[in-house]
Order: sequence, then structure tokens, then C-alpha cells
Amino acid sequence: MEKQSFNFKKSLGQNFIFDTNLLNAIATDGEVQKQDTVLEIGAGAGSLTKVLCERAKNVISFEIDLNLKPVLDEVKAQCKNLTLYYQDFMEFDLNAIKMENARVVANIPYYITTPIIFKLIESKQNFKSILVLIQKEVAERFSAKPKTKDYGITSVILQTLFDVSITRVVKKECFTPSPKVDSALVKLVPHKKYVINNFDKFKQFVHTAFSMRRKTLVNNLKNVYDKQAVETALNELNYALNVRPEEIDVKNFVKLYNLVK
Repeated sequence: MEKQSFNFKKSLGQNFIFDTNLLNAIATDGEVQKQDTVLEIGAGAGSLTKVLCERAKNVISFEIDLNLKPVLDEVKAQCKNLTLYYQDFMEFDLNAIKMENARVVANIPYYITTPIIFKLIESKQNFKSILVLIQKEVAERFSAKPKTKDYGITSVILQTLFDVSITRVVKKECFTPSPKVDSALVKLVPHKKYVINNFDKFKQFVHTAFSMRRKTLVNNLKNVYDKQAVETALNELNYALNVRPEEIDVKNFVKLYNLVK
């Protein structure tokens, strides 16, 4: 990168990792195996890309910054199992790629974390796992438990679909350049614990339930859903009528939605 006189772009959230031990730890946390196809969003300087290529059958990587192409072309020359797309991942039709034994392992920009996660979820790809390095406080929201300040819309929606865990915290000093806050690796492993016929409507239900955190669940839902149906459902699930949304766990959010809808 020094040879290419590269300038980091804050607008693209460019914070790279070059520590070999940490890069290998990320690949290990991602459970990358020889039969896997790994999707990487944001190749950066290709340091993680190279590690993934050493472990996986195929690596498909996206990079939006064309100024990194000379650096990544050198990586591509070393890694014959690497496919590079120099374009915006958010504008790419992910379903146009055929991936077998697919996993996601990526150090993604803070500013676009949630849109990337939901693009992955809404694609038709059957990912075995998703491991992303993101801002620590966002990772804590993803994995939050009920009755905590971090538990909310994203916690419920993600945990309805995945077992969500933080595998390790990565200090800001591990990045070049250093961001202002620490990061964390958050892992999403798909499960089939719950039956939800219309997931889009379930997401709307959760958004409405948390629309005003200081209000009770009934008060948040009553303008969109039948109040009596909500109260009846809460009684059936043994919740008080003044319960707040952050007090209801994921399992009972699904039950509540199925009763009210």
C-alpha cells in the first residue's frame, strides 16, 4: 500500500487490519473450512482476503474503492480461488452468484453495518454462518438479552433467525488507521426455532412494539393492532398489561405476533 501511495478514506469507513494473528483468529471464528465459499464485503488491502483464500475453496470479495485495485490485483495474482468485484456490494444482486457451503466473513464499515446485514438476510443465499467485525456497541445490540438497554428491534429480528454471539472484542488500536471506538466480532448462525409465515409483517410488528420505549407495549401497538387482541395475548403469555417491549424475550415476541396477527 505504501508503494501505491494509498490514502485512507474516512467516508468509506476504511480501517484495515494487518496483524496476522488477529486475521487468523477471525478466520477461525468464522469456521472457514476447505469446502466453503466465503463472501467478503470490503476487501480493503486484501490482508483478510489472503487468509480466507488459504482456508476456503473459493472466496468472493467486494471492494468499492477502485484506488485499491492495484493492491488487490497483486492479491488476486497470488490467490487463484479469489473472485473480486470492484463495485458497491449494496447495489449488487447477490442472488446472481451461485455459492455452495457459503459463509460470510468480513470487516465491514461502521456506517453501513445494518443495511449490509439485512441485505444478507433477505437474499436467497443459504449461509452457514455470518461473521462480521463491526462497532462494539452495535454488536452488543445485535446480541442483547431482554431487560437490558441494548435490547431492541434489531436484537429481536436477528435473534428470531440466528443464534447471535460476540466471539471477541477487537481494540481500536488493532486497526490502521485507528477508529474512535472498539470493535467486536459478532457471529450469526441460522436456526429454525420459530415459525413465522410472513416475516415482513413480523418485522413491522416488532418496529411498532418498540416505537416508543418509554411506553408500554399495549400503548405502542394499539394504534395499529386490535387492543383487545393484544391484551388477550399478553394474558395468555402471563405478562402484565403494563409490560414494556424490552421485557419480552424473542420466543414470546413470536408467540405474541402469532396470536395478535
